[in-house]
Amino acid sequence: MPSIENLINDLPEISQSRLVASGYGVWIVWKDKLNNAVKNTLREYGALCVAEELDQALWFCNTTEVFRALARLYIWARVNPMPVSCQVIPLTFLVDYDMNYSVSLSPELDHQEASSPGDLEILIHPKLKNTVNDILGLSLQIRGGIPGLAPVEWFTMVADQGLDYETFCKWYYIIKPLGSLSEKEANKGWRELVLEIVELLRRLGLRYISDMEKGALILPLESFQLLRSFCSEMLKLIKRLKEDPEGGYWPVVMAAVPQQEYEFTSDLPQKIGLDWNRLSPDYPHVRLVDGFLLSEWFYMSETRYGVDAVSLDSWCTLALREDGGRLDHGTMQVALAHTLVNGENSHCFYCGQTGHKPRDCPSKQLEKPHPKVWQELAKTDVKDFTKGFSGVDAAVAEEDGSGSMLKLLSSHKGLESLMLRAVYEINAPAQLRFLRIVWRTRAKDWVEGMRQLAPQEGDFVWDALQRIESGDLENAEVQIKEAQLKYPRSYQPHSLWGFWTMESGDTNQALFHWQEAERMSYTPLQQGYFSYLQARLLEVDGNLKDAINTYKHANTYSPTWVDPVYRQGVCMVKMGFTGQAMDVFSDLIERDPHIFNRILVDPELDRGRVQLMSALWERWAEADEMVSAAKGRVSELRDDIARRFDENHSYYELGLEELDRLEKLAVTNNYVAYRQLLRGTDKFKQNLDGEVRREIKRIDSNLDYQAERIRDIQHEAAWFPFPKLLLEFNKDFNFCVDKINWIKTQQLKEPDKFRKALKFIDEIEEHIESLQGRLVTLRIVRDSTLFVLMLGRNFIWFELLGLGLALAAIPATLYFTQGMEGIWLLDAIREQRWEFSKGLVIIISVLCLVLAVLKSGITFDKRKRELFDQIEKEMSKSAPKRY
Repeated sequence: MPSIENLINDLPEISQSRLVASGYGVWIVWKDKLNNAVKNTLREYGALCVAEELDQALWFCNTTEVFRALARLYIWARVNPMPVSCQVIPLTFLVDYDMNYSVSLSPELDHQEASSPGDLEILIHPKLKNTVNDILGLSLQIRGGIPGLAPVEWFTMVADQGLDYETFCKWYYIIKPLGSLSEKEANKGWRELVLEIVELLRRLGLRYISDMEKGALILPLESFQLLRSFCSEMLKLIKRLKEDPEGGYWPVVMAAVPQQEYEFTSDLPQKIGLDWNRLSPDYPHVRLVDGFLLSEWFYMSETRYGVDAVSLDSWCTLALREDGGRLDHGTMQVALAHTLVNGENSHCFYCGQTGHKPRDCPSKQLEKPHPKVWQELAKTDVKDFTKGFSGVDAAVAEEDGSGSMLKLLSSHKGLESLMLRAVYEINAPAQLRFLRIVWRTRAKDWVEGMRQLAPQEGDFVWDALQRIESGDLENAEVQIKEAQLKYPRSYQPHSLWGFWTMESGDTNQALFHWQEAERMSYTPLQQGYFSYLQARLLEVDGNLKDAINTYKHANTYSPTWVDPVYRQGVCMVKMGFTGQAMDVFSDLIERDPHIFNRILVDPELDRGRVQLMSALWERWAEADEMVSAAKGRVSELRDDIARRFDENHSYYELGLEELDRLEKLAVTNNYVAYRQLLRGTDKFKQNLDGEVRREIKRIDSNLDYQAERIRDIQHEAAWFPFPKLLLEFNKDFNFCVDKINWIKTQQLKEPDKFRKALKFIDEIEEHIESLQGRLVTLRIVRDSTLFVLMLGRNFIWFELLGLGLALAAIPATLYFTQGMEGIWLLDAIREQRWEFSKGLVIIISVLCLVLAVLKSGITFDKRKRELFDQIEKEMSKSAPKRY
């Protein structure tokens, strides 16, 4: 059974309403299939389908035209019966800040259930009785209570079949060119475009009025279907002409105005009360209620971005949906504060707002520029910008707007203060606090302009500046004259005269004095600054073309200064050439991503805001898609570091700190944060690759060193005489050789192998240290063994030689001394021959041992080197090289 509660539950929940409109709801219940005449009729009379299911739908209309539509259906159903039940009830239409809509109805109505209908029946809620009775031809009959519906006395609507009930939903479509038709280029562009539009009108069979002198093309649209068709055809025509380099494109502003009591005359554009200079070019402007009706075929964007409650009669723009109604394009949703965009004054020279005059501007009380506000804004989600501007409206009092703004600017607390400080920082170069910097700086370019500051110098000028800031123009004038008398060739008095005359309302004199200040300035920075002030004055005065040229002139003095280029784009937007301005802004965003946020919060870009927000969304969507991939890269890099480096490695903590910073950027929905994340991720990957390359280079260098050490150890241990005692030594030695060979044969850029190589290097060092400790003992044993062997060999040779000499000498001595008597030594030898021989052998052995020790000690090192060289040659021939 159809239930209105199911329809309500399908609608989005509106937590904070920006628009609340009372009107009439039509709950339609049908059997089988709904006749298309019902939908088409309700739509032609200005009703919006807010929810629909297979057998029921809920429509909303903010005017009594809905009753005329039902009357038309009532008459049509007399001839073409249809099983439809229509219930008309009071309904409230709700819209949030993202332009999502929903409805609200009284509790007694939101639990109704309807039975299957028979013929067409139109039920009217008792609260709407008087409204229906006031419409000519309509009457009510008491129906009473109905099961399943709200417990009220329902009425049935009856329509007089003799009346037509024609709808009043008709529009005048007005097209006006941008620029002044007195200019040759604008006149030519408008005439060529008119030819294209007239051809379209003839094809559609529409009548029109063309006023070429005043620049207007007016045509009546008698039905909703015609409004939809013509808006679509115009957008397609403009798109085609833009894409054709030889086409007759010229930017225009367009609006579909309800006909109401207006007459179809050439002076209609002046009667409807629209500020044509604030409309966005190339997009049809319609009322919000018409925009919601057309939202099935068009993408709508509100043209008024104040955060105050709007009505269904506020204006919005239309853009074509692609691919048969599916939208693959969006817009940045940032609602500016009502205080910043609405005002009765002309644009303030200092800040661009219209709520105060230059002499009352809060920026005059700010002491110095705060460029770091853009870094703070980059840490804020874009979705919170609107919330911050809403806080600005709540904090700024109507009776003392400048004072409450200054208080909010000075607080430096809260999101609303941040948003307001960002707005006032946009045009900081035109403010008095910037003049202080220009006076004190000794730099020639803006890159170093705020760093190389000298102390305050000069008499009178600083006092005069303070008096201008406080609004005391009379005493400021005296101080400026004194300064001019004392410093007739200085640019400072002229710079003050420029601000003084500007606040006094004499723009010509202000322009003259800043020209003189530019001429007398010493550095390109100063000259560019005063040229900027001249351009700003022309911009505020409405001479936008001259302002653009002067901003270009200022940029020639300081090519690295982005503000003159940004102001050129602002002037283009004010002229209506938003597409060309976006080209300028795109280049600036590439140079400085903070320009993206500046565009989002700049109140002076109100005219082209629809196109700008749409163009910025393209950049946002592209960056958002890249950031989604970058988030995955950050996770991969974190895993890569964990796989490559040990926690004790010096790069491990540094890498994780940088990745933590990148992850914080990843959760901040801000274009600047997105760009910082993308650049930071690429830079981190480069740094990581560089660290890996350096570490691999250190590994290779360390490996060569360790290999050299292991060769020395092998060289020392090669001639150890007891190999069975070297089991542990050989085990450590073979471990080192195996790991060295493994590292040399691996691709160390792979994370797992890289980390294993680092681990093996440490283990190799530990094992080599252990080997070198054992090598000391091996050397002692080896050298001792070698020395003993050499000593034994030398002793044996000496002993054999000594015994041989003794064996020959004793008999020879006895033989040749046989005739000699009385010599006690000879007698003793003859008498104790064997005892003497034994003693001589002992003496000879001792002497041989002493000689062997001496010879072994003298020749030990030489002999050891010879043996090691011999062994190394033999090993090199018998075994391949392993490391």
